[in-house]
Amino acid sequence: MKTTLVIMAAGMWSRYGWLKQIDGFGPNGETIMEYSIYDAIRAWFTNVVIVIRKSFEEQFKEVLGSRFDDKITVEYAFQEINPKIDGFDNLPERTKPWWTGHAVLAVKDHIQWNFCVINADDYYGVDGYGQMLDWLSNNCKEKKACIIGYVLKNTLSKNGTVNRGICEVDENNNLVAISDRLKIWKISDTVAAKPDGEEVSLDSVVSMTMLWFHASFLDRLEQYFKNFLSDPENWKKEFFITTHGIDVYINEPWNSCGVRISKDQWHWVTYAQDKETTKVAIQNLVDTGVYPSPLWS
Repeated sequence: MKTTLVIMAAGMWSRYGWLKQIDGFGPNGETIMEYSIYDAIRAWFTNVVIVIRKSFEEQFKEVLGSRFDDKITVEYAFQEINPKIDGFDNLPERTKPWWTGHAVLAVKDHIQWNFCVINADDYYGVDGYGQMLDWLSNNCKEKKACIIGYVLKNTLSKNGTVNRGICEVDENNNLVAISDRLKIWKISDTVAAKPDGEEVSLDSVVSMTMLWFHASFLDRLEQYFKNFLSDPENWKKEFFITTHGIDVYINEPWNSCGVRISKDQWHWVTYAQDKETTKVAIQNLVDTGVYPSPLWS
């Protein structure tokens, strides 16, 4: 079975201060996405598409070079801040991309089979890829997606607020609803909150954007995006793969989305202060034999 890993790497880095997607975190300067690619290769993924902005292509290729070209097929797709969208010629100029939903749409011409979506600056752990492989082997259907979920308390930063997709899951481990909560932080041993005071349980299942889709999902997502843009009130908002993609998808007839909970610790790089913590975590994984060093030796 051919399966593509899609890495979203076109996001802004205003809270980090540098292009964190290609910053070095491993003992030999490996990027976080390289560990994701390594795990995907071990889980029998056959292709990787890295979504970037065209203006960063040279920097990405300079850092990544051809380190893993002999192990997996690598392509680049481009997400632009102000793309041309059929039927919408009067959209205002933007200063930021249309966010994760549009990033996934950027790979439409590169996808012919099943694909898994992740963020470039998130470390997901080996278990998530193993669970995704099991899902692809046993539950792979055209109208059935999958989320690898994490527990909220394991995904918060000590250095500032975070955005999370909160999942409501039924007794059969199917997604009932997903909604994005912005600027969450921990306020006690059991509760996190948003700026408006809304409380969120630290035991909530959250999406860290490790998602599986059948290729046909991209046609649906394209229509969702156009529906989103048909309301001018949305023109300055973000188009999320969670709220505006998956949540719409599961409310259509016959579609569903399974939820698997990863056992691994998720690591992140949202703020510059997160870097050292993540480097230490990766070094521990190297020291315990989870990864070789150098990674591509």
